[in-house]
Formats: sequence, C-alpha cells, structure tokens
Amino acid sequence: MSGSHGDQSTPCTRRRWLLGVMGLLSIPLTIIWWPGCRQYPAISSKESLKLMKMPHTACNTRDKKRLTEVERRLVELAQEGKLTPQEKASYDQITAMARAGGWRRAEKSAFRFAQDQVGLGHPRPNEDRDDVSSKGKILQSKGVE
Repeated sequence: MSGSHGDQSTPCTRRRWLLGVMGLLSIPLTIIWWPGCRQYPAISSKESLKLMKMPHTACNTRDKKRLTEVERRLVELAQEGKLTPQEKASYDQITAMARAGGWRRAEKSAFRFAQDQVGLGHPRPNEDRDDVSSKGKILQSKGVE
C-alpha cells in the first residue's frame, strides 16, 4: 500500500519541479524580450537615424576628427529640435566615453544603441519593418547613409 502512495506522489513532485523550472526560466526570458528593457531610447527623427552610424564608426576607428563631427552634428540636431533630450544624453554619454579613452566601451555602447533601434525583435508603434534587415542592420531604403 505504501508503495502505491509513493508512486502517486512522484508525478505530482515531477509536475511541481517542472512548473518551478519553467517559472524560473520565464523570468530572465521575459526581462530579455520585454520591449521596455531597452538600454537606449528610441530615436525620434530621420536625422537622428542618419547620425546613428557616426558614433560607432568614430569609436571603431578611434578617430578624434570623426568624434568631433559627431559632437558637432549632435549640437545641430539638438538646436533644430530633432533630438529628444534622452537621445541627446545617450549620444553624449557615448562620445564622452570615447573622449575619456574608453573607445572600445563607447563602440559597444554605440552598437547597442543601434541594436535598440531595431528593437531586437520589438517593433515600435507605426514602425515600417521593411527598413530593418534580419541581421539588425539599418537599410538605406529611406536615404540613410
């Protein structure tokens, strides 16, 4: 009799373990794929999108002239109202890292900023998904250089 009772509790125990493991795995997956977990803000203008490649290129090549051009362009776009304060702060953070000698870290941050724009699989409202390739690269179909 006690053997049959033990057999009945085993499926229940397995089910509890399975549910527990599934629950634990769902937490990090939810965090990773949740649209609000972007590190950087969404860009707000076509001009900001064009600017997106510039910090990465400047940091990748460790070119101070290119970095100066990024900073100049940031000021222009901010004055024209084509950057949100959050976008400007993000770009400024990346350029400041590079200016401080953290080229590699700034390059990675610029790349992450670009990745966040393609949403890592999370389209923003009213976003035209034809602009994004499967590898997450921004295409030039809208004049992005």
